[in-house]
Amino acid sequence: MDTILEEDVRRSIGIIPARLASTRLPGKLLLDLEGKPVLQWTLEGSATSKYLRRLIVATDSKEILEFCTNVGFEVILTPSEFSSGTERVFWAFKELGENYDFILNIQGDEPFINGETIDDLLMKTFQSEADISTLISVIDSQEELFDPSTVKVVKRQDDFALYFSRNPIPYLRGIEPEQWISSHKFYKHIGIYCFRRKAIPRLEKLDKSDLEEAERLEQLRWLDFGEKILCVETKQKLIGIDTVEDLERAKSFLKRS
Repeated sequence: MDTILEEDVRRSIGIIPARLASTRLPGKLLLDLEGKPVLQWTLEGSATSKYLRRLIVATDSKEILEFCTNVGFEVILTPSEFSSGTERVFWAFKELGENYDFILNIQGDEPFINGETIDDLLMKTFQSEADISTLISVIDSQEELFDPSTVKVVKRQDDFALYFSRNPIPYLRGIEPEQWISSHKFYKHIGIYCFRRKAIPRLEKLDKSDLEEAERLEQLRWLDFGEKILCVETKQKLIGIDTVEDLERAKSFLKRS
């Protein structure tokens, strides 16, 4: 890679928003996953990135603060009153007061994320005109397709998102639901975003939208107000931990690997 280009991409920071009081699976970030807490898997995988200049956890939990300190990862204590992980990330970024061009919001419940996938998202964002980008992957099971905790996405021909939903989208008219997974390529959203620094003041001014409230998906606020979100497909197997069933799936995957 050209040295100047590489240095441009390396003006990036990864921030992991981490709260302990998860609604669906309380304390999930510190739950054991084959000998290590979920959050530690995410941290160690993210730390293998070649391009992230800094990696930091942003949390309102003293327990997570203590854990990160003990395992040797940087952490910042934030206020509690945020309605989304992205709001916590933006707060932490401004509090740090450093000059990064790209800010990655890496969800702490993505234990199988690795540096190669993060670097690919960074590079694709750098090479595009997108101010916001995110990861997606092909859905390969009927269970995921119809699971509301798996967020689905449809995208345009130029890979920018059209819509995100907890329902399977698109609806396949005239085809029985049990045949959908073999009749169409469906995509799921993976909770990792990349933002250009210049977009943050603009995004912070946006009010919550009806679509966001309906689906409980913050990215719908951005689409609702005309923002564009670049979708970057990854073939890496990723399992976000939102439920007990997700945790069991992650354990089974590790045992098979």
